[in-house]
Amino acid sequence: MNSYTKFEIGFHIFVLLAAIAIVLSYAMNDFQIFYMVLGAVIGVSSLIRLVRLLKNPQAER
Repeated sequence: MNSYTKFEIGFHIFVLLAAIAIVLSYAMNDFQIFYMVLGAVIGVSSLIRLVRLLKNPQAER
């Protein structure tokens, strides 16, 4: 695994955690559905990319 792949994995973990925080924050406070959906879409796309990277890190380049 090269350094770019490691960086990309770390970046997607960060984005996934930020998306979870966004969804939880808006669910607990104002329950604004738009921001919850936006956070969920960002989190799901980051999770899909992270799974693809972890399955086959060399093919994604």
